[in-house]
Amino acid sequence: MCLLGVYTGLRWGELSGLHRHRIDQRRSRIFVVEVNTKRGIKEYPKSSRSRREVPLPAHVLEALERHIYRLDRDAVVFTTVTRGRSGRLLDDGNWRRQTWWPAVEGARYFDDDGEQQLVPHYPPHSMRHTCASWLVQKGVSLYEVQHLLGHESFQTTQRYAHLQPDAHKAVLGAWERMETPLTIAA
Repeated sequence: MCLLGVYTGLRWGELSGLHRHRIDQRRSRIFVVEVNTKRGIKEYPKSSRSRREVPLPAHVLEALERHIYRLDRDAVVFTTVTRGRSGRLLDDGNWRRQTWWPAVEGARYFDDDGEQQLVPHYPPHSMRHTCASWLVQKGVSLYEVQHLLGHESFQTTQRYAHLQPDAHKAVLGAWERMETPLTIAA
């Protein structure tokens, strides 16, 4: 679930409301249609822009295929696994308390000096921010990130603009390629 969250930028409700038949394995895509809410599965996501198609990197699709291969076509992909209570819709509060925080508590990473460090206590929504940040840092346009994440407003996506490498390089290059630039007569 976390791998999918980091590489797709799906909201928690979109991840936990994902149905098996919304995964197009042939085209390596997910169709975001249903969301998991406190009142159960809701057919339409947060906004009209939230209903979208999201591409999957090959390694994420492979991990997802290992998880879904026995699921019925209409099954929800991520459900509870607690003995005697398995197969139920995930509850955000319980999932955070029983899965997310214990996983973060034990997680480590290697810093630039090769030293092991504790992973900061970021909430699950940080998977979405990580996805957006990585994409922008790799040169994906803010417009594409907006559509991938299903942001209704471009202003929401703008918070990642400072991460763009060479943000104005294309603009300066265009000016330099002009055949006859305007000048001021001396």
